[in-house]
Amino acid sequence: MSLDTFRSEAREFLEANCPQSMRGRVVHFEDAHEIYSTDDAHLWRDRMAARGWTAPTWPKELGGGGLSYDENKVLAEEMTAIKAMPPETGMGLAMIGPTLLEYGTEEQKKRHIPKIVSGEVTWCQGY
Repeated sequence: MSLDTFRSEAREFLEANCPQSMRGRVVHFEDAHEIYSTDDAHLWRDRMAARGWTAPTWPKELGGGGLSYDENKVLAEEMTAIKAMPPETGMGLAMIGPTLLEYGTEEQKKRHIPKIVSGEVTWCQGY
């Protein structure tokens, strides 16, 4: 698929599927739980997770989007254009998932990565 075709499809999908309440907001750590606990936030996450776009560059076979660098850049540009909030946040996407993808066993990846992508499991890190 060409990048122009991908851009058109991504733009159409985002416009049709991103709830208005998930646009034009800034997430601060102290607000994240409240914002991401809403029905609209769950709907947004579920719609994006169905495409693997909560983790767009992660392997498709583990629930990610399998997007190339350039496709991910286009997706980010299109999300920015409509001021869409990220569909999911947290340590699972920021640290745990990337660490498992790099150093985890196949069993660990298959067990944890799909649940991170779908939002089924939320991770945190304690000190």
